[in-house]
Amino acid sequence: MSQLGRSAGLTGFLEFTRELGLDAHALAAAVGLPGEVLSQPDLRVSVELMCRMLEMAAEQSGAEDFALRLAERRRISHMGAVGLVIREQPNLRSALAAYARYQWLQNDAYSLALEEFGDQAILRIHGPPWQQRQAEDLAVTTAVRLLKSVMGEAWKPLEVRFTHAAPARIESYRRLLGVTPLFDQDGMAIVMRRADLDVALPAADPEMARDLARYLDRMTADRRTQLRDKVADLIVALLPDGVCSVERVAQQLGMDRRTLHRRLSAEGTTFSDILDATRREMAASLLVNSDRPLQGVADILGFSSLSAFAHWFRRKFAQSASAYRSRHAGAPHRPAEALVPAE
Repeated sequence: MSQLGRSAGLTGFLEFTRELGLDAHALAAAVGLPGEVLSQPDLRVSVELMCRMLEMAAEQSGAEDFALRLAERRRISHMGAVGLVIREQPNLRSALAAYARYQWLQNDAYSLALEEFGDQAILRIHGPPWQQRQAEDLAVTTAVRLLKSVMGEAWKPLEVRFTHAAPARIESYRRLLGVTPLFDQDGMAIVMRRADLDVALPAADPEMARDLARYLDRMTADRRTQLRDKVADLIVALLPDGVCSVERVAQQLGMDRRTLHRRLSAEGTTFSDILDATRREMAASLLVNSDRPLQGVADILGFSSLSAFAHWFRRKFAQSASAYRSRHAGAPHRPAEALVPAE
């Protein structure tokens, strides 16, 4: 499975590349990413393709410190709910635990682990084997920036470690990290004082942190949900705008159409089957549990006209939508599949 990340990981990319005289949309197209990644922060897209785009941007701009300067533009708010739950923790130890727990929501390709030795603590950052320099710089510098955002800009790590070789110039590293980093290391890491872990965070709101954590934990519990369920959820979200295509669903999931078909086939289903079953379930629920006009039901289900909906409904339920509503009026809704056998 392709490792996915939120397109929020490209926050600032469009503006920064423009400043450097580059065409961000051309870069995205060159690596196979949709242009929407540059303006829609919650798309789930291939991390590997995003990393390739970073390398291409650095090469074409001649800015060896491209990813460092991109990370400088990041704010904890760009991490959405994950950033909020980190910021509202009572101390740095809890903040780093939340960071490690929910990192996958930001980026499947990276994970975090906190280790404590004597008077030091080490935040280890584990990345994918195909990672290149720009992606590594972005991951490590973003983590340092996050630590500074919760501890205060005056905070400095003891060490920052990179696996790649030292660049020709390290001024940007020193300025953004607060220390001279170490290169050619065995792994990416941020070393800090162990005592820092118990420092109270000034912006903490433990009650809000608990509420946000419960929300994120529900998402974590659903992490292993079958692909067919994820596809069904996207269909429900995309049907009303009338462009619920297999291509668009695949894009939202960070894969191409062929990959989506292959993975659904492994689960014993197809996109068409899921679309049909989801539409039937939604139609039955809307007709039984609401007084919404039939035109409104047709709109929510993504039909171009009321007549198209009426024709589809009669084929699937062997009766008109009006007759179905009258027949089941006042009855609790059951799944459409239980009411009418699938064709």
